[in-house]
Amino acid sequence: MLKTIIIGAGGIAGQHCEALKKLGVSIAGIYDINYERASALAEKYESMAVENLEEETNHVDMIHILTPPSKRIEYVKMAADRGKHILMEKPVAVSLEDAKIMEEYIREKNILCMMAFTQRFRKGYKIIKKLMDEGKIGDIVQAFCFRVGLGPGFTGTLEESWRTDAKYVCGMAIESLSHDIDFLQSLAGDITGVSGQVKGTVKSLPEFDNNVNAVLQFAGGEVGSITASWTSHIPYNIKGVIGTKGSVFLQGNDIWDSTKVITKLPENEQTEEKLDDIFQAGDGYYEENKCFVECIKTGREVPSSISVGRKVLEVSRKILETSGKNI
Repeated sequence: MLKTIIIGAGGIAGQHCEALKKLGVSIAGIYDINYERASALAEKYESMAVENLEEETNHVDMIHILTPPSKRIEYVKMAADRGKHILMEKPVAVSLEDAKIMEEYIREKNILCMMAFTQRFRKGYKIIKKLMDEGKIGDIVQAFCFRVGLGPGFTGTLEESWRTDAKYVCGMAIESLSHDIDFLQSLAGDITGVSGQVKGTVKSLPEFDNNVNAVLQFAGGEVGSITASWTSHIPYNIKGVIGTKGSVFLQGNDIWDSTKVITKLPENEQTEEKLDDIFQAGDGYYEENKCFVECIKTGREVPSSISVGRKVLEVSRKILETSGKNI
């Protein structure tokens, strides 16, 4: 039985713990700078709160790093020095310097490190990817993501979230858009041109952006866009691919959930079908953890390496740079 230690017992940790439980992976320990928080999660999953992280890491096969992205280098080095594989939540880091340091360290130690870009493992993404692989979309012309709704800083004031904590601050362009950037790049290819605009509404934390618009150019000449907001009173999302032969959109009345797939293919009229792709249901977290476990067992490369995470961060940083922000 494979064993892991969870580093970071925040909200997302529960999704990973549920997935690991279903996969039969032993959660040997949970570590958090807040020991009480680690203890509460450990009790729920019949694990233990870890105090001596370096010692306990010696006894597992892998590490889940689920901390805020600005606080990861030492955890990555500790795991890599012990030859432990790493599943790390997105985004990889806040600064490109940190991302490159971790990327090089992992390469030197020759371990697997998979970024948890859960959008790749959701039902809607798999539908789009299958249609593309079957040639039914043709060549991509445009790929886009539009999603808005409630999020950190919605009321214009600070809330209890690491995202709006001055020690860890990480705005939407880096933290949340990492999902959209990876979604689009994994379908349409590397993003080679970026122009962005960002805006924050929390006056006491001007470096925190919670509204983003970006125009994208892909390596093959395809165009794209991302629009995202954590301050919209109306929740809604739509994302998709427009091709030379057909188009496919995912739509939902929430910032993340997709409840409808709309397709127009060469041989068919436009169709709309119900889709049960609920973000918090955990299917994506289960599938990504399953993929990571299989990569460890078989030795094959992970689909979203730390290098992929660094490329995604480069796009986020470019959005900020072109908008005049550079946290």
